[in-house]
Order: sequence, then structure tokens, then C-alpha cells
Amino acid sequence: MESQGPLKSPENDAPNYSIPWKPMDNWIAVLLLILIDVALLVAASQGLGEQLAQSAALVLVQLVYLIPVLTVFAYRRISLRSIGFGKFEWSTLGLGCGLLIGSYILIMIHNGILALLGVGTQGEEILQIFGSLDSPVWFITVGVIFAPIVEEIFFRGFLFQGFRQRYGWINGALISSAVFAIGHLDPVALIPTFILGLLLAYMYHRSNSVWPGIILHFLVNAFGFCSLYAVTRLSDFIPV
Repeated sequence: MESQGPLKSPENDAPNYSIPWKPMDNWIAVLLLILIDVALLVAASQGLGEQLAQSAALVLVQLVYLIPVLTVFAYRRISLRSIGFGKFEWSTLGLGCGLLIGSYILIMIHNGILALLGVGTQGEEILQIFGSLDSPVWFITVGVIFAPIVEEIFFRGFLFQGFRQRYGWINGALISSAVFAIGHLDPVALIPTFILGLLLAYMYHRSNSVWPGIILHFLVNAFGFCSLYAVTRLSDFIPV
């Protein structure tokens, strides 16, 4: 596919792109995200987390993260096309896959340090969730399909674009990736999620499209969730 977007080079930090919302809208969306996360933490403290994780309601929980974007776009009267659903060059996705290998090396080093410190990793937490669920169908479906779409729309198509316009693409990537990592509410996954956020922001910057990020995000989550689920099914053969 041919690239659609005004950027000529990913290294060009000049604000030669324009979005129809204001920097303040991004911070309003971050505030709404905080309120959503607080509500989810309250629900989890009431013992609702496991029930949600194995029901269709988990889809609605994931879609709630679109509320900040829809709220801003409603009062600004902005089309969702501004998020970046345009065409892209497949080489961007190839580059992303290559950079992902380097990202995994950093993440493995991070997980190794956690293991030396006796701290559980994100993978171990997900294994515990699988072990506690009667059926992981909705948990996997949301994690593999809905999460990549919703998160790329919010964190890259909306937040990164807005921060890039105001602060430049490098600072925009750092800020949006920090919000992405903190918003997952998982301290042990903070650094790996931040690294993945940087990679996905860079892919958006190169393409001005959410599609490369959605595809790569889907691949990352599908590999991770399916591998961990396989471990739970084959625990007699695979040491954990």
C-alpha cells in the first residue's frame, strides 16, 4: 500500500501535520482515563475482577477506554477518520517486527532482573489468571482482538498524535507511552509496556496510520496469550 500522510521522514520533527483537537483535549482524556482506572480498581477490590475476566462484560470494560476519545470528538465535532485509518506501507510493519525483536531482548533482561529480585513477571500473573478462570475465552478474546484496536485508537491515534503536535514526536512518544504503561495498572509490566508503547508510537509516526500498530499489537498479544494458555494446558510437559 502507498503511504498516506504528510510526513516525509520519521526523523523530521517539524510540526508539518495538523490535528483538529487541542493539547488540552489530550490532558482531559488522560484525566478521564484516570477516573476509568480508579473505577476498575474499585471494582477489582470488590472481587469483581475474576467475574469480569470470564464474561462478555469484559468486552464492555475494554470499550470503556474509548469514552475519552468519543467525548473529545463529540464536543469538537471531529470525524473518527482523524485517528488515522489511512493506507500504509507494509515496510513499516516489517520494520516494526524487526524492532520488536530488539524490544524483546530488553524485556527479557528486565524479566531476568525481576526473577533475581524474586519479583513475579507479567507472564506469571497471566498464568495465575488463567488458572483461576473456569473459561478463558473472553479473557483471551479481549486481550488479543479488542485490546489492540481500542488501545491503538486511544494511545497512538489520539494521545500520541496530540502530544506529537504540541511537543514533537519524540516527547510525544515518551509521554503517550508513559500513560500507556501506567494505564495498564500493572507495576511489574510498567517497563515492558512502556517499551512496547515507544515502538508502536514510532510505527504510527512513520505511517500516520493506526493499522501497523494494531496488527503488531495483535501479533504480540496473540503470541503471548496463546503461549501462556498452552503452558497451562500442557503443565505436565512444560515446567513453569
